[in-house]
Amino acid sequence: MHTIRRATREDAEIILAIQKRAFAEEGRRCKNWTIPPLTESLEAIIDHIETQTVFVACNGTQVIGSARGLSAGAECTIRGVSVEPEHQGSGVGSRLLRALESSYPAATRFELLTNTCLPGNVRFYERHGYVVAELRRFTETIELAFMTKAGSPAVS
Repeated sequence: MHTIRRATREDAEIILAIQKRAFAEEGRRCKNWTIPPLTESLEAIIDHIETQTVFVACNGTQVIGSARGLSAGAECTIRGVSVEPEHQGSGVGSRLLRALESSYPAATRFELLTNTCLPGNVRFYERHGYVVAELRRFTETIELAFMTKAGSPAVS
């Protein structure tokens, strides 16, 4: 069974390495190696760990995936859901996504961008209740789906 825990600064390098491996297929299919998950800096990941919510999935002591939530008021942006390629399809991404959503009980809305060049991206989030609100052209070969999901209603 995989465990989910909060990321620490020491996890930053492995998070970045996994992210690059996880998004490599997307870069190949889109013929674009400048997509944000492939060009993000280690410093940006460290900043997210220190200022936002970052979870890692572990198989024993080995980190095999991560996901980030960035809050702005009552909204939470989901970023960087990435799982080691050999562990994709085993429920790790779903568990990371649920952990992030659960960590924002006051969020009234979750949002994210995902690349449509891999059809499984949109389907993955749709299975978790997200809907495509808008399609946005990023480059000639990349179309991003802006997806949203309602969070918990604000409690007075």
